[in-house]
Amino acid sequence: MKKPSFPSDRFFKPWLWLIVHGGIALALALSVLLQKPLGINRDLLGILPDTASLKPVSAADRLLGDRSSRGFYILAGAQDFERAKQAAVLLYQGLRGPAFESLSLYVDQGVMDQVFQYLYDYRYTLLDGESRELLESGQAHIIAEDALASAFGAFNFTALDTLDTDPFLLTDRGLRRFISTALSAGGTMSLRDDVLAAQQGETWYVMLRGVLSPRGAAITNADSGVQKIYALASGIEAENPDLHFVYSGIPFHSYESSSSAQREISLISTVTLVLVALLFLFVFRSPLPVLASLAAIGFSILLALMTALLFFREIHVLTFVFGTTLIGICVDYSIHYLVQRNGILRGIAMSLVSSEICFIALLFAPFSILRQFAVFSAAGLLSSFLTVSCLYPRFGSITAKENRIMKLPVLPKPGRFSGVIRKTILMVILCVSLAVLFFNRGMIRVENNITGLYTISPSLLESERIASSVLNIGSPGWYFIVSGDTPGELLEHEELLRNRLDREITRGSLKSYMASSLFVPSVKTQEQNYEAAKSLLPLAEDQFEYLGFPRSGAILFREDFIQKTGRYSEVDGLPPYLAGILENLWIGELGGRYYSCVLPLHVSVEEPFRALGDELDFVFFVNKVKDIGTGLDTLTGIMLVLLIIAYGVIAVTVLILYPRRDALRIIAAPLLPILVTGSVLAAAGIPLGFFSVVGIVLVFGLGLDYMFYRTESRNSNTGTLTVWAIVLSYLTTALSFGALVLSSFPPVHIFGLTVFSGLTTAFISAMLMQGRASSENHRT
Repeated sequence: MKKPSFPSDRFFKPWLWLIVHGGIALALALSVLLQKPLGINRDLLGILPDTASLKPVSAADRLLGDRSSRGFYILAGAQDFERAKQAAVLLYQGLRGPAFESLSLYVDQGVMDQVFQYLYDYRYTLLDGESRELLESGQAHIIAEDALASAFGAFNFTALDTLDTDPFLLTDRGLRRFISTALSAGGTMSLRDDVLAAQQGETWYVMLRGVLSPRGAAITNADSGVQKIYALASGIEAENPDLHFVYSGIPFHSYESSSSAQREISLISTVTLVLVALLFLFVFRSPLPVLASLAAIGFSILLALMTALLFFREIHVLTFVFGTTLIGICVDYSIHYLVQRNGILRGIAMSLVSSEICFIALLFAPFSILRQFAVFSAAGLLSSFLTVSCLYPRFGSITAKENRIMKLPVLPKPGRFSGVIRKTILMVILCVSLAVLFFNRGMIRVENNITGLYTISPSLLESERIASSVLNIGSPGWYFIVSGDTPGELLEHEELLRNRLDREITRGSLKSYMASSLFVPSVKTQEQNYEAAKSLLPLAEDQFEYLGFPRSGAILFREDFIQKTGRYSEVDGLPPYLAGILENLWIGELGGRYYSCVLPLHVSVEEPFRALGDELDFVFFVNKVKDIGTGLDTLTGIMLVLLIIAYGVIAVTVLILYPRRDALRIIAAPLLPILVTGSVLAAAGIPLGFFSVVGIVLVFGLGLDYMFYRTESRNSNTGTLTVWAIVLSYLTTALSFGALVLSSFPPVHIFGLTVFSGLTTAFISAMLMQGRASSENHRT
């Protein structure tokens, strides 16, 4: 029975290559004109997927993440407070320009005056909880007596310039609460000499807080904020050995990881290209095949980049780290064509199909970086295939017999070994793998911990440790996102949540929290505050008299009170200092709804707070580390299911195109590499996680290539040339994925280790393949 034939070479013409490459380039050019600009994402948080529970507020969470990813703290340290303040001032004065959206060092009289004026303007509606409780319980006289005690006392928290219009010092009471709440955002920092400072041991620290601009958050342009911070701080430390700086915040981690990624991209791609070029120069007698292969790699990377940008508009820098493997994969097609031109097209095509199926499976992954890698690699492989099938035949000089391959030693054919030897080798590999899995069976589990996605450098780790100890903010790493149809409803929802959080404070499971409604109550609450403040009106005449003012001042007080009717504070009307605090709390309007963040501080347990998110419809509990890890465990299982489905699809395709004996051998081929890969991971102490499963998916797809080539070579009796092509193909691919093993980024390291060990086993298995050429006809 004849198997279905493969399209002849006549179908693969240069016009097909031009349609694909030109079409993608044209589509990308048009999209630039019609859609948002293209970009490269270097944000460390950009690799994290959304969790299923956060889909209703995913846009709000992303916006919050974007803001928090640009916020930072710097602590200037010295044994003397004045020296620490001097260091902070020098840094503050030097950090100006478009790289910084905001910088905050001073809490001076100007800042206090702005806050005081704001509280004075809304003194009747911004009552603190204690004052309102006294007023509503008929104890307004206590507020009056406290005001008299402050007015005639030796120490006053604020100036008494407004005493004739604010005889009950409501502004003073509000300012005390606001300062206390605002300082909680700085942990143990206290106000000293117009700056926020804290002493730990013999060292004083002065805090500078800032937010990078979107442009300043980039690391590759002249406006990189972190570069400016490090350069200026290093200069100050060099000139003043007694001073030092402590850094805290996501921008420093993003800068570190992105810089490392860019260095690795340059190193891995350069080393891989050089080694591949040297290998080709060693094997081929003419430089033409080397140039042709490099051109194919260049076209592949170009089409891969254009396609990824067309689909995603913005791709993560780590996509390029993964994408460097494209060099080794794409050059395989060139090798097989250059070594053995005739009869190889179907083998290359089947290799393309099996690899593309596996990359398509990655499109179902929740990681945007993996979806980008899938599109990047799938497009690159297609380009390489089209270059080899459509363009190479038009340049006969690069495949001429005299330029094809140098005189290499004849490799021993696997068939020369007895069947016993071949089976013994395979059985040894199988038994060793099973033994390793048995003795490391504790690692045979699905486990995903996103804290392991990034390894912090020792210096930055020490910096974060000191900052955490000094600031002592107490953020647990999780938070609430609250939603509402209007700003007023959102603030009301926040207050409902705060009531529940206050109960947890009473129970001892929570120390405090930060929320926008602490600074701007809802209109409903402000109305209630205003109503409560009416109980002060009957005491006004006596209060003015006790303060030494004419009793008639009570008339003006009453008129002013009436004029304030209906005047309520809004989030947009906050003074700059308070607005800066709310930057990471008030998210704002998205898609017709409003969102904010409520941040618990110094939490002892998580369970009651997670329950609040389940109980209140307008509250979403966010613990990304735990939720994403749990979600990835589930998705790891899904990827395994997709692997089985891909296996089934490829198995059916192989059964259609190949004789049964060859087909069964090809179908069985991936099982041993996957088993060996699992044993290598277990021996390395790496559980079965998402990135290792992704690597196994690629081992399955790429490992089949060797079997396709071996099968085609046996059935076309090309022998040694194809064996050498497979050897060269393996070496170039192993170079690409082996280089990833050296990566400092854990997911890339795990991915590289998985694929390298699996492909090595697949190569060995293919070289030991036994059997004679099929007697069935094959048509190419």
